Amino acid sequence: MPFLEKPDDVNDAQWQAIKHDAGHLLIVAGPGTGKTHTLTYRILHLFASLKEGQKVLAVTFTNKAAHEMRTRLAKRSAHSQQLYTVGTFHSFCQAFLRSHGASDFRVPSSDEIEALSQEIWPLQKKSERRRLLEQISLWKAKDFTQSSFPELLAYDAALRAKGWLDFDDLLLETVKVLTQHKDTLGLLRHKYPYIFVDEYQDINPIQHKLLKMLAGPSGKLTAIGDPHQAIYGFRGSHVKFFESFSTDFPAATTLNLSENYRSGQNIISASSQLISGHSSLNIPPLTARIYSQGRLVIHEAPTDKAEAEYVVHQVEKMVGGTSMFSKDSGRLGHGDDASHSFGDFAVLFRLNSQRALLEEALDRSGIPYQITEEREYESPEETLANAFKHNSGSDKVSLMTLHASKGLEFGVVFIVGCEEDLLPLNLSGLTTDKAEERRLFYVGVTRAKESLFLIRAAKRRLFGKSYDTRASSFLADIKDELKEYEKIEQKVRKKKNDDQLQLFSGRLLGFQRRDGVC
Repeated sequence: MPFLEKPDDVNDAQWQAIKHDAGHLLIVAGPGTGKTHTLTYRILHLFASLKEGQKVLAVTFTNKAAHEMRTRLAKRSAHSQQLYTVGTFHSFCQAFLRSHGASDFRVPSSDEIEALSQEIWPLQKKSERRRLLEQISLWKAKDFTQSSFPELLAYDAALRAKGWLDFDDLLLETVKVLTQHKDTLGLLRHKYPYIFVDEYQDINPIQHKLLKMLAGPSGKLTAIGDPHQAIYGFRGSHVKFFESFSTDFPAATTLNLSENYRSGQNIISASSQLISGHSSLNIPPLTARIYSQGRLVIHEAPTDKAEAEYVVHQVEKMVGGTSMFSKDSGRLGHGDDASHSFGDFAVLFRLNSQRALLEEALDRSGIPYQITEEREYESPEETLANAFKHNSGSDKVSLMTLHASKGLEFGVVFIVGCEEDLLPLNLSGLTTDKAEERRLFYVGVTRAKESLFLIRAAKRRLFGKSYDTRASSFLADIKDELKEYEKIEQKVRKKKNDDQLQLFSGRLLGFQRRDGVC
């Protein structure tokens, strides 16, 4: 049955999206605005419009997101499993090909792909082979497979000789089958009159092509996402598809979700100042709905080692001490807050090379931590236990890249390396798009619920070189009245029979600087 009245746990903007029935719909959903909640209710609402044999199709980018969607649907409608198909782009295409195309193919593992690349390019270094595989994946994502790139031709020939399709091939082969067999495409369009796409800002050209084919002239597409979180350009994704939605799908309606139920007001205000004026879409700013002030701390450490120690000190302070080391060294005062557990903290960084010093500092302090690898696009064969390799129920500090943090949230977030040329990234051989770097920083900022620490080191060593740094230009976009500048006084003590230098926390000095430079 469709929802005739607004449920109690739905706000007005969400309700407008849920009951929309006038064709294609684009939902612009900022961080913490109840995206999955809204999608679940909208799917349930449309069940009543299905005819015999029809289903709702919901496509996601990760197994984790698909699992969450299925779980929510099953919880609210226990006997409706036959009314929907929920899965990743890859899993949907794999299932389609098994039933409509060649059924004897196999999807190789990443280790098998690596071994295959060594067979094809035996004289290339491992780093160069990986670069070639990434380039081939990008060509396939952009549907450049008709071009005669010799590396692509050699790679595909080796795959087919083994009866393999890689993850990118799953989409390409599905589009090929649907292009060649119009009757099959017609049956698929009838079966799925309503199509949902999560994280629409992340789609690439071949995914866009598949969605247009599936929707056809009469299907209704609901796309949801946030163009301010479009951070996968290096994989072929492009925010332009979000911006051209009304052109690609005529007579489409655009609705906005902007009530944030995650972060304190200062964090929301800072994120809005960071991103405003940097999108071609007229998106309203987020509004905090949890009625918490939120804390935004700016800190400059003298070195990258001191930066890591500062993070450890703050974690220890907020959990009330973790070891005899922290007590003996005088790092904790009597009035420290012990209201957090280790699982409340995340430390985010731009490059994995920043991680080693953080691990060393956490190991010395005895603080438990987990490292979350960035694997946004999960393969259909991988289990949910491996998705993101992040255990949200673990009482450990999370270390991860900014890319890996997307979709997660934490009570306290540290973003280290808030320096020009690192964030935004502009190092030799690692130059990226500054607009996308800004969106990546925005993603990191909006992971924080209660407290956000933006930290930089005055001196940093990367890739064997030492750098004198300056503050990230992104920090200047956040107004001073939101910032709490904090400087820690460092002292050194030499223990008896111990040459190890111990870091003391002196008094914390809060000071405001009007130049906006940390």
